[in-house]
Order: sequence, then structure tokens, then C-alpha cells
Amino acid sequence: MIKRLLPLLILSLSWNSVYADDINLEKALKSLLDNALRINIEARILPNDENPAWNSKSTELTIPGRSVAIKLIGDNLRVYAIFTPYEMDNGNILLVAQGQVWLTEVPAKDVKYFSTFRSIPVTLGEKILFFPLGFSSKLTSKKYFNIELEIQIVPYKAAKKTGKKDTP
Repeated sequence: MIKRLLPLLILSLSWNSVYADDINLEKALKSLLDNALRINIEARILPNDENPAWNSKSTELTIPGRSVAIKLIGDNLRVYAIFTPYEMDNGNILLVAQGQVWLTEVPAKDVKYFSTFRSIPVTLGEKILFFPLGFSSKLTSKKYFNIELEIQIVPYKAAKKTGKKDTP
């Protein structure tokens, strides 16, 4: 009799542990989604006082402390931008923005490298502008272009509930 009940007992104990693992996994996933952030990025190449020469929008999902990277690659320009949101004690976000730019000047084919690093305190839903090349006074001339990245961080959960893309 005991030999017959032993497999049933083992099966019921293993079923309980699998069920407990499912509950723990569900709690972990719920916690991740509760803390998840959506980073909306709109990249533009702007000539002075004109409509954007190029425009691209993307949305990335992340959690505080995990970075999101974007690449813009052209014929003579490479831009890597890395954004890492950190949650502050007051509920706001500290966005660490890193930019790396390689620019090849024609006709000499000299390559110039620029880097930027900024820590930007933002509130959820606020739009900020990041200029990986910096913001030059030369932009008053129509022959110069600039790269502008508009970044907005919203909670994933709130954005999913409302169905809105630009507001928390």
C-alpha cells in the first residue's frame, strides 16, 4: 500500500513545487512590468530654419539601470547614443546620455571623434533634447546640419493602459 502511495505523494509534492514556481515567476514578471519604462526616441537631422532633412522614431522597452542604444549610420557619419535611466528617490528619472560620433571629412578622409556624457534629471513624460554633436553657433548658416534626439520616458504600464504614445 505504501509503495502505491509513494509515487502519488511524490507527484503531488512536485506539482506543488511547480505551482509555487509559477506563482514566483508570475510575481517576478509583474514586478518587472510595474517598473518597466518605455523610451521614445525621435531622431532628426536638421538644417537651419527648415523642415527636418531626415526623421526617425523608435520606442525601446527597458527597466531602470538598463541601457538602450541607438545607432545612426550615414556615408560620412556614425552616431552611437546610449541612454540609461535610473530611478531617483523622489520618483523622477536620472537619464545618463552618452554620445559617440565619428565624422569623416571629405576630401581628406580625416576622421574626427567626439563624445558627450550628460546626466539629465527628468520627470516621466517630459520631453528632452539631446544633441550628440553639440549645438553649434554655425547653425545660423544654411550649409550646416545638426542631429537632434528628442527623448521621452514613460512608464510602460501607464502607456499600455491609456493606449497613448506620448503621455504617461
